[in-house]
Amino acid sequence: MRRKEALLVCLALVLCVGARSTWGQTLWGYYPIHEGDFDDYSGNDRHGTLVDGPAIVSDPVRGWVVAFNDQPERPSRVLCGTDDPSADDQLTVSAWMRWDGTNGNWQGIAGKSFEYGQRRWIFQLRDSDGMIQWGGTDSAGLHIWSDVAPPTNEWVHMVGTCDGEYSKVYINGDIVGEGAGGFEPDSAVGANVTLGFGEDRDDYDESLNGALDEIHILTRALSDSQVRDLAYGVLPSFEKARDPDPPDGAMAVVIPLLQWTAGDGARFHNVYLSTDPDLGPDDLVGSHVPMMMYYHVAGLTPGATYYWRVDEIEADGVTIHQGDVWTFVAQPLTAYLPDPPDGGNEGSTDPNAVLTWLAGQGATQHHVYFGDNAADVNAGAAETDKGILTETSFAPGPLQPLATYCWRVDEIGPGGSVVTGAVWTFATFSAVDDFESYDDDIDAGTAIFQTWIDGMDNGTGSYVGYEVANNATFCETGVVHSGGQSMPLEYNNADAPYYSEAECTLTAPRDWTVSGADTLVLYVRGTLAGAAETLYVALKDSAGRIAVVPLPDAGVLSGMAWFQWKVPLSEFSGAGVNVTAVKAMLIGVGDRDAPTPGASGLLFIDDIRLTRPLTLE
Repeated sequence: MRRKEALLVCLALVLCVGARSTWGQTLWGYYPIHEGDFDDYSGNDRHGTLVDGPAIVSDPVRGWVVAFNDQPERPSRVLCGTDDPSADDQLTVSAWMRWDGTNGNWQGIAGKSFEYGQRRWIFQLRDSDGMIQWGGTDSAGLHIWSDVAPPTNEWVHMVGTCDGEYSKVYINGDIVGEGAGGFEPDSAVGANVTLGFGEDRDDYDESLNGALDEIHILTRALSDSQVRDLAYGVLPSFEKARDPDPPDGAMAVVIPLLQWTAGDGARFHNVYLSTDPDLGPDDLVGSHVPMMMYYHVAGLTPGATYYWRVDEIEADGVTIHQGDVWTFVAQPLTAYLPDPPDGGNEGSTDPNAVLTWLAGQGATQHHVYFGDNAADVNAGAAETDKGILTETSFAPGPLQPLATYCWRVDEIGPGGSVVTGAVWTFATFSAVDDFESYDDDIDAGTAIFQTWIDGMDNGTGSYVGYEVANNATFCETGVVHSGGQSMPLEYNNADAPYYSEAECTLTAPRDWTVSGADTLVLYVRGTLAGAAETLYVALKDSAGRIAVVPLPDAGVLSGMAWFQWKVPLSEFSGAGVNVTAVKAMLIGVGDRDAPTPGASGLLFIDDIRLTRPLTLE
């Protein structure tokens, strides 16, 4: 029995024995796809009608699926009725999708829309590059875009979710796009919910160039974990308390009022609160509370971190659904949450940084002390006194790279009362390349591929920058770690010489150990379709010696988050390279010394820096 067939049997049993009312409200439609069968197995009878050529076909990976490009000349789609799953201003659409790539048309996954100006919501792929559009009508700016397109010719789990105020798009459980989003009232009334096509029309073709399977449409937004579970057929539960207020992770909480949204079927609520994350029976502060709120009469200790949980009790008084543990910080009397953080992420601070903090409780002014000597800052020495400010930020001006600095903020309250702050420290980095200076002026030699030499000149499988300049640069301007640009680096190890490398030669040999620098840091991000290849960085000294350091985690190239790669300079010097006379830096994919045929893909590089340990005077 295939996995999805087993899931169908389990779901049918639940529906037969009497599912909780949550599913009548939450699961709008479920389409597992069987041979000749596009029925709705949610129990809501929103069966799909195949229109203009979609075909239920057998797939070697997924079993029976619905293909929308079986008759590419026809606007293939499935109609599922005009009821609106987003009627309560929340929505989740989930499907397994095999996408066969761009074809010059917009391509719909799902939607309830007549056209651009009459649209409740849509889930579709852009005609030019396959980027994912999700959410409410474009004309009202209620939609979002993904950062990446889905990979082609493979099955991936696609999800769009919106809680009425914020939208997210996922591929295989990873967030690939998010932002403010919602739904325009009374839009596209009467339009069918369509699958495999974003709009309810037949005057042109925007059908999916590919196939769908295991489609769920839900009337609520899902959490990140629920999205991941759904990929494995685990249906979400809404029996637990949710939507905490203060929100999970909230800072600066003053009023000890806790509120939440009740779980489905809850009649009473047990509330637990403590400064210990391991909440137990002794932390029960509200038993069988009838309302979705609790006021902690004892008040909050300023600066303390609190943990709380709400267990939902059903009408029988016996069935209890344990909730998640949420946390918040009671606003302290001192200044707190400094940025840059105190002593953390050593060497991560830009020499041009602006220092910020959160104000202490009741503070109206802030007395700032700043310098390079901790004892002087702690004593409030005259040379460290930077004055009294009304805003919670301070710009110390350009700082020395690879240096350690200290600062303190004293909070001034009503009547001139002063609460002395702690001394915070940070260290600055020295930039090797932040990729901000490159543009499209090839004649001036300022295009990125004129500094980072790629396979067009060195014969490897690398290609730096995009073929056509975008926003006056060949760099990436959307996927960046900081600033406005990063370096896109394509690699092709399927062809000889079976490795891909970009090389940046410095204008003169450089001592990378000055001011105590001991670590090379670079930020790397892969793509969803990236292969598990070896990424490496290498240094070449003035004598021509090269030392290569591979990144141990080959999975970074298929990751969707920026990865901070720290490489001790001792790894290069230990391999024979003189790091006091660095002449060139190389970044590559593959095995440079023993190349073998590999894969192709795209990665991004940003913020190459030198850092040093944080040391105090």
